[in-house]
Amino acid sequence: MIKKRKPIVALVLSILSPGLGHVYAGNVKKGLLLFLLQYGVLFLLGKLGLLSTAYGIWFLILFLACLYLYAMFSAVRLALANKTYELKPYNRWYWYLAIFALILVVSQTLISSRGSMLGFELYQVPSNPMKPTLQPGDYIAVDTQDQSLNIGDVVVFRYPNNRQVLFTQRIVALGNDKVAIKDGQVMLNGEPELIASVDESFRCSDVSISMPERVVPEGQVFLLGDWRDNSNDSRYWGALPESDVIGIVTYIWLSKEFSRIGNKIKR
Repeated sequence: MIKKRKPIVALVLSILSPGLGHVYAGNVKKGLLLFLLQYGVLFLLGKLGLLSTAYGIWFLILFLACLYLYAMFSAVRLALANKTYELKPYNRWYWYLAIFALILVVSQTLISSRGSMLGFELYQVPSNPMKPTLQPGDYIAVDTQDQSLNIGDVVVFRYPNNRQVLFTQRIVALGNDKVAIKDGQVMLNGEPELIASVDESFRCSDVSISMPERVVPEGQVFLLGDWRDNSNDSRYWGALPESDVIGIVTYIWLSKEFSRIGNKIKR
């Protein structure tokens, strides 16, 4: 059967997924290449650890924007060129539906399992216990591949009293460490831990100025918010199992304040 290809259909299918419009317009090989390129680059960037950086995220957004624009333009041109197109077995509505369903499954799998499969997570900070390091509205990149936790790391973790809720705080002590707060200064194994120091304006209440020494159990971490007076942290619910840590916060990749965009979260 000879049937002309409609540019508008090629455009809409390309918007749904790069490559799908090419399948409709008669170039299966190019369609498959665009499909594999999209997810191949995503997988490669994730495994290289670049998606836990601000620059990697920006590059991915730019790459996908360019890929979609190219796919739409190319598919429309191909449809316009195929004025007398002989339908192939795959040019049936159920094949497009099956391909689109496959795309949805692959996309959903990568999105829902990005932490384990691609090594990164993206979150928005909703509250201010980590001010001034993190502020409400900051979008943060989280490295879920690095399993080596260190003093000073800012991490995302599951709140012990409700594991469906995620918190962001700073590690100030590891397993077998002795941690205390004296005159507002975090003391680690009897010595001041400068990485955990915060400005006096963020530690005015009694619980932020003094805390008796505690021993952190092996395999657990002790966490504090940088805004000590406004943080529900290990002072109240104890040390956290390392297994409840989702990942280490690496960058602010987007923020309401332009000057904060791209800031690296340091220990």
